[in-house]
Amino acid sequence: MEEFEHREKRSWVVYLVVGIIIGSVIGGIFGTFIVFKNPTLFPWVTNQSVTTQTSSNQATVQVPTNLVDIQSQVEEIADKISPAVVRIVSTTQVISPFFFEVIPQQGLGSGVIIRSDGLILTNNHVIADATKIEVTLPNQKTYKGEVLGTDPRSDLALVKINATDLPTATLGDSSKAKVGEFVVAIGNPYGLDHTVTLGVISAVERNIDTGESTMYGVIQTDAAINPGNSGGPLVNLKGEVIGINTMIYQNAQGLGFAVSSNTAKKVIDSILKTGTVKWAYLGVQVTTMTQNIADQYGIPYTEGAFVADVVVGSPAYMAGIRKYDIITAVNDKVIKTSDELVSTIGNYSPNDRVKITVSRKGKTMDFEVVLGSK
Repeated sequence: MEEFEHREKRSWVVYLVVGIIIGSVIGGIFGTFIVFKNPTLFPWVTNQSVTTQTSSNQATVQVPTNLVDIQSQVEEIADKISPAVVRIVSTTQVISPFFFEVIPQQGLGSGVIIRSDGLILTNNHVIADATKIEVTLPNQKTYKGEVLGTDPRSDLALVKINATDLPTATLGDSSKAKVGEFVVAIGNPYGLDHTVTLGVISAVERNIDTGESTMYGVIQTDAAINPGNSGGPLVNLKGEVIGINTMIYQNAQGLGFAVSSNTAKKVIDSILKTGTVKWAYLGVQVTTMTQNIADQYGIPYTEGAFVADVVVGSPAYMAGIRKYDIITAVNDKVIKTSDELVSTIGNYSPNDRVKITVSRKGKTMDFEVVLGSK
């Protein structure tokens, strides 16, 4: 009798647990049905968006304010920006290591149309030393490309094709880019036309040593970038180009870099006006200030860019800036690192007057500097 009662109690408990599980599943399904049938009662599931306005040839996209429509947003960006992305094949002349004769060699890259009459922005290294440039549009029409100007420092170039009424992409304000923001890279990696990859902004205002030079103020992203992507756009969820994909770290994953759109705007403007690009020059050697530096030189620690040396006769020297000063602001913009200083000066033009704020032995001082050029 005791054994029978024990089993009966155990069966009752099992039935209770099973009933709770089944009820939870049914309740969840029913609740989900109610939520999506009555979205106005539950505003967090609605698709809120804002509209960006552009010219007639430029893409207009809806910007999601939640994660529900990220996928459809990427699809829309791919659909509306891809028509402005082109494939660039450049031909250079190289010496064959086997026969010691000059032979043609082709390179592949991408570009983005920024003006409807065929003005294309790409990387300098995509077209450098090219004897022939072919630009292919998404409709497979191919045009001869003419180089209007290049800037090796920013690795940017302008190419023109003889065409009209082309779809274009809009250059956004890269100073508003935020770490963690979703971005889309579009290009032609390994000849796979209009490949779209999604990632986030990993860092901004990076200064990157390329081995041959230093690139200033670039955007770091984990969106997949491969050979052939160079010159293609990095696009935010507003459909604005905030960078031009330029390089990756070999043997690394998720380390891609793009020249910022604000740098691109400066290069475009300068090339169209003068055919060349001149960069602002301050004339200091700096490193990010640390407590160790403060202890070593016996000066109060202040966040900023420590001046390790000043070039005699440079704009900084003529204005009164000296070794061991700590640059803390440029035109009242706070400077926390040496990278920030270099990137900030790069946003100005030669002959611009800027106010440089420094800390000298704990005392704050302002200097007016007329920037030079290099």
